[in-house]
Amino acid sequence: MGELTRLQRLLPQARELPDGFSARLRDGWKPPFRPRDRECRLILDTAGGRPPKQALGAQVAATYPGDKLGELAGVGLMSYAGDDARFHFAKLTEALNDCRVVMSRRVSAGTSFAVSSLDMDAVGDEMEARRLRGRLNGYPYEMHMVFARIGHTLVSLVHAGVTDVDVRRTQELARFLAGRAAA
Repeated sequence: MGELTRLQRLLPQARELPDGFSARLRDGWKPPFRPRDRECRLILDTAGGRPPKQALGAQVAATYPGDKLGELAGVGLMSYAGDDARFHFAKLTEALNDCRVVMSRRVSAGTSFAVSSLDMDAVGDEMEARRLRGRLNGYPYEMHMVFARIGHTLVSLVHAGVTDVDVRRTQELARFLAGRAAA
């Protein structure tokens, strides 16, 4: 079985999704804006289906709508050769530590997010999680971003919504994805 097929099989199927997420699989999550800072761009680009290309073997992405206002779960799975998954995860960790405020390149867009840590139980070999809370085009919005490394696979998860996003559901999704990638 090739890497692309392996990653496709890791994507959740309808019956495996946590309660409240639709089986209507959609294309991968795309960032709703382009961040001003390079570090913040790396984070949103990776979660949005544009991960670092160096030694990238295969990647898949999907988005699952939730039942809360504007809720979605964007999932990305990336396979790297050799130690490149570890290298790219280290770069993501640096970017996550340096990105404190995410702002749109367009000042007039009314888009700005404060970045803070997101307290979750660790999953995978390595994990980083952040909460982005602020305004998207002037409206309140929150995103949980989780990145995990499991062997040579990187997992990205964006759990977002207009109202308060439930960290328990984010944890459930992250635990499920990491467990699948480790199997």
